[in-house]
Amino acid sequence: MKKILSVIGICLVFVLLIDLLFGAYLLKFTPKKIDHTTIHNVYDHDLKKSFKGNLEWSPNETYLFCSNKNSFRTFCDKMDFESKEFDIAFIGDSFTEGVGVNYEDTFVGRIENKFDKLKIANLGVVSYSPSIYFTKLRYLLENGYKFKRVIIYFDISDIHDDNRKYRLIDNKISRKKSVILSNIQRTLKSTFPFLAYSSKVLKNDVFKKTDVINKCTYLDFCHEKSSWTFNNKFFGDKEISKSLEFMAMIYELLQKNDIKMSVGIYPWPAQILYDNSQSKIVKLMNNFCVNKCEFFFNNFTDFFNEITFTEKEKIISKYYIEGDVHFNSLGNEKIFKNFVRTFKN
Repeated sequence: MKKILSVIGICLVFVLLIDLLFGAYLLKFTPKKIDHTTIHNVYDHDLKKSFKGNLEWSPNETYLFCSNKNSFRTFCDKMDFESKEFDIAFIGDSFTEGVGVNYEDTFVGRIENKFDKLKIANLGVVSYSPSIYFTKLRYLLENGYKFKRVIIYFDISDIHDDNRKYRLIDNKISRKKSVILSNIQRTLKSTFPFLAYSSKVLKNDVFKKTDVINKCTYLDFCHEKSSWTFNNKFFGDKEISKSLEFMAMIYELLQKNDIKMSVGIYPWPAQILYDNSQSKIVKLMNNFCVNKCEFFFNNFTDFFNEITFTEKEKIISKYYIEGDVHFNSLGNEKIFKNFVRTFKN
C-alpha cells in the first residue's frame, strides 16, 4: 500500500512539474470556447470592445456577435460607431444582450431597426442584475455618457444573482465568493494552467451532466432561479426587497440626471408552465413603476393569452431556444411587438 501511495505521489509531483513548466504551452493545443466578455474593475464584467466572432450557445449552432468601441452589442456594420450620447439605453442580462441569435433577430436589434432615427445603446450583458445595472449606469454617467431614456428589462434570475452572486462594496461590484478562495483559485490557475483547464472541462462536460439527473432543471417547480414567482420556498420579502432597493437607486440616479426610466418584464418557460398572467413579478414591477416609470412593458399578458388556445409545451417550443430559457427569434419578435405597441416617442 505504501509503495502504491509513493508511486501516486511521485506521479502527481511529476504532473505538477510538467504543468508548471509547460502548462501555458500545452494550452495552445486545447480547444477553447470563444468568450466575448471581459473583467471590469467596477461592475464585474462587460463585453469586449470591438469584438467580432461566431459564438456557440446551443449545441452545434453558432450566431454572429459584434460589439462596438463602447463595449455595447451592435450590428456588425456599426462596429466603428462611437458616441456617448443616446436617445435610449437598454439594460438587462443575457435576454437583453440577445444570446443565441444574431443581432437583427434580438428584440433590441429589431427596435433599433424600427426606430432608425433614434440613437440606441444596448448595455445588456449576460449575468447582469440590478446591482450591476445601477453600478454600470452610474459609471457610464460619471464618464460622460448621456441618455434621454433608460429601459431596464428585469429578469427572473435577477433576484437570485443579487442575493447569491454579487455584492456592492465601496461602489464596486464583487463576487460573493470568499476573497481568500478567489485568490487561491487565481494563483492555482496561473501556476498550473493546464490542470485548471482540465478541471474546468471535467466540471462542465462530465459532472454537470450527472448533476442534472439529481438536481432541478429550469423547467422544474423546484428550481431556485426560476421558481420564486410561484413557489414560496424560494426568496422571501427580504431577498426580493434587495433587488427592488437597487431598482430604486437606479430611479434616483436617473431622475438626478433628468433621464426617463422604464421597466420591462417577460416570463421564463417555468412561468409558462406553473405561473399565471398576474405573477408575483408582474405585481412587484407594476407597483414599483407607479410614479417612476414612463412605460411598463409587461410581456406576461401576451404569452398567457396564447395559453387559452395553445398547449403550454408548444408555446415554450415556439418561443424559446430548445433546451434553454432564452428566447429564439420568434420570442424576441414577441418582445419587440410588445415594445412597439407600448412605446410612444
